[in-house]
Amino acid sequence: MDIPTTVRSLVDQFAANLPAEAKRDYFRLHRYRFEALLAAAPPGAGTRALEIGVNPGLCTELLVRSGYTVSGTDLFPEHRADLWQRLGVEVRRWNIDHEECPYPQSSFDLIFFSEVIEHLANPPIDALADIGSRLVPGGYLILTTPNQFYLKSRLRTLADILLWRPFEHTAEFKRWAGLKSEARYYTH
Repeated sequence: MDIPTTVRSLVDQFAANLPAEAKRDYFRLHRYRFEALLAAAPPGAGTRALEIGVNPGLCTELLVRSGYTVSGTDLFPEHRADLWQRLGVEVRRWNIDHEECPYPQSSFDLIFFSEVIEHLANPPIDALADIGSRLVPGGYLILTTPNQFYLKSRLRTLADILLWRPFEHTAEFKRWAGLKSEARYYTH
């Protein structure tokens, strides 16, 4: 994807001034995704944006710096309450698997649903319908999920091969399926 210079400049400036409490390693790992998300928003799409899964807040801050009026949802909005207050972002709790979105229908021009869908315990069709109903007519859903062909994923697969580990991660799946409540959402 071709990243516009305005987006790259904004992200460069943000990177140069990351606050001490920011998750610097997380930012380095996800920098390209943040650039791609900002570049994917069509010019003139509107400024009312919903970010689903706002923690740790780096993308949220980039959206605010890009000129969006951002609202957010997360399982644990209290984790970064000081940041949401500083940014002027209202973040409401939402368990996508079991609850209706806490924002009214037709409220947003854009919805950013990035690196969250793979955490859902239930098939995402109902969640996607609920999310879609929050867009204004002609609004945009920008959705990403981890790329299995990403270098880190390929290296993990290579390590599995070299260490004779099975590709079927049955034990990990069973462990995940046995997790209760919101502990399930910390795994992929």
